[in-house]
Amino acid sequence: MDIVLGNYKGLKANIPYIAYTEEDVNSQIATLLSGNPVREQKTGPLAMGDTAVIDYEGFKDGVAFEGGKAEKYPLGIGSGSFIPGFEEQLVGMEIGEDRDINLSFPEQYHAPELAGKAVVFKVKLHEIYNEKEAELNDEFAASLNFPEVQSVEDLKKYINEYLEYQVEARKADAAREKLYDQILESSSCLVSPQAVETAVNMQLQQMAASFAQQGVAMEQYLQMTGKTMDSLKDELKPVAQKQAKLEAVLDEIIRVENITVSDEEMDEQYELISQKYGQPVDVVKQVLPKAQLKPDLLRMKASQLIIDAAEIIMEESVK
Repeated sequence: MDIVLGNYKGLKANIPYIAYTEEDVNSQIATLLSGNPVREQKTGPLAMGDTAVIDYEGFKDGVAFEGGKAEKYPLGIGSGSFIPGFEEQLVGMEIGEDRDINLSFPEQYHAPELAGKAVVFKVKLHEIYNEKEAELNDEFAASLNFPEVQSVEDLKKYINEYLEYQVEARKADAAREKLYDQILESSSCLVSPQAVETAVNMQLQQMAASFAQQGVAMEQYLQMTGKTMDSLKDELKPVAQKQAKLEAVLDEIIRVENITVSDEEMDEQYELISQKYGQPVDVVKQVLPKAQLKPDLLRMKASQLIIDAAEIIMEESVK
């Protein structure tokens, strides 16, 4: 591929004002408090608003049906998570009690074999508890198991450092976008159809992974938006062409600057990915082999070289 590399050193990038505030710190703390509630065990009869830990198994005409069984399932009573009548009939149960719940599935239930049918759920109640928001104190801070956090003061310091890291990352992203545009404008290269197709497929993989985290399949997304796979690929193609050109330019910078990645740097990156996703390094290496990781690290180094050689000017805060 013929590439005429434009200027990539000594560039300037104006970026918007980016910072965090004390309000952001407090918001992080509030999120931690609400996301780590204190569980209080309850004795006495189950009531609306309680959480019941139950075993249950559903039967139709005396035969257990598929998908109707679970053990030690935490069910919020009154949450409406189960079919109408189920949670209401659990009210009044005592810990250790067994109860048969007789009801019928809704007529419009998604499983045709159960829609409108009378069933019996055999339920055993193991535990009842309620949750309340935690209090901000040293005990709570230590319970989060953040590195070197044993007190509220430590927690606030940890959050400040985290937010500062996020701010610096956002600044770098904003600058990188401006600098990339300048480099692409001054560089010339023709990318192959195969490179564009690879970039499109990479975007599709990222979209599919994002949808999966939300419990949505790619096919569902296409159906909801009225798109076809071909029309979606056409929609992604302009961004993919820019990405393919950018990767070609970064690869040329890597060649010109003789940028390399050591085995130690590869191992460090695998360790970081392992910690981020909570997976053993060996598993990460199977999913992300060295042949795939190395080009990414090389391009990250080329990108950092561009930023380090640039003048980044951030707008002043608007009071």
